[in-house]
Amino acid sequence: MYATLRTTIVLPPNHVKAAIVTCGGLCPGLNVVIREIVMTFRYNYGVQEVYGIANGFRGFYEPDGITKLTYDSVLDIHT
Repeated sequence: MYATLRTTIVLPPNHVKAAIVTCGGLCPGLNVVIREIVMTFRYNYGVQEVYGIANGFRGFYEPDGITKLTYDSVLDIHT
């Protein structure tokens, strides 16, 4: 069984907020993964609010730990 786009969306995309939590440190290729997650949420599912949480769960409590990820902020993240 392969992961694919879901044909049935349970929650209305305009009510969904997604977060990507990273643990920090070096991880080659992670920026591309984050970019593709943001693009998939936005263009395949219609989710408009995606946030990046830096430094694992500690990022939820740090002043600059939560960043809204937009099309413009991730467009060139892989370069």
